[in-house]
Amino acid sequence: MDQIFSCRNCIHNAAQTLIIGRGIGFCLNFKSILRDPHRTSCKYLSRKDMPSFAVDEGIKEHAFEFAPFSTIVDMPTMSPVERSNYSEKHAWLTLTHDSLTQSLAHARKIQPTWIFVENLSGGNDGRRAIAHSSVFRRYMANCDTWRSSYRFVLALIEGLPRTPRFEDDDILPGTVQDANREALWDVFFSRISGVEEYGFHSGLEELMWATDQLNGSLSDFNWDALQVDLQTKATKWTELVIKHAQDEHAFFPDRSDEISEEVDLLP
Repeated sequence: MDQIFSCRNCIHNAAQTLIIGRGIGFCLNFKSILRDPHRTSCKYLSRKDMPSFAVDEGIKEHAFEFAPFSTIVDMPTMSPVERSNYSEKHAWLTLTHDSLTQSLAHARKIQPTWIFVENLSGGNDGRRAIAHSSVFRRYMANCDTWRSSYRFVLALIEGLPRTPRFEDDDILPGTVQDANREALWDVFFSRISGVEEYGFHSGLEELMWATDQLNGSLSDFNWDALQVDLQTKATKWTELVIKHAQDEHAFFPDRSDEISEEVDLLP
């Protein structure tokens, strides 16, 4: 069973990765808790660890394999999993309450929906950073345009040089050695994939192939060196996004509905 194609590595389950996030997950697509996110998947999977356009062929093959199912699927048995609503009452009674999971479960109640994306940005909390990048990428994919997303990718770029922090109970036990360090890379790849997907939608090739601009520090998995590169690149990429939006007359247009192309993040 390849967990790369599990709910843990899907942007619709925003607050978990293969290493990050204990307990249940929550699928924004099916609005269902995920009791065993490491072993479930569906035909709507969108990987956290890579930009969607770079893994399009594999995702299409996965979608075709799961096409006969209309819901979440248990991968080992290839059997449907019944949708299950989130219950705050149950979470408190079983001492499993998690504030970020609850926020995601209630996000559909927030209108307009872009406010939820915006409210997740900022800070160094690692799980929150994963959730922010995932929800932003989901928002942008639903919009299928860059015009309603330039503000949010600016926040994502701003966070690239920051070192995400994790509490001990953020990390799955017994996964890998030096799990906190590995979790850092989960956050980075989700963030940079969001930047590259924005590059795809906007036609900005420098952003579309952002990882190629990082001077070899990424290939060595040397965070300290990469962080130096990212601090320089973040400034350059911010200027690039702003100039492109200005040239297209999309940068904070003088009208009341400046997010006029917004679509519902959580219909």
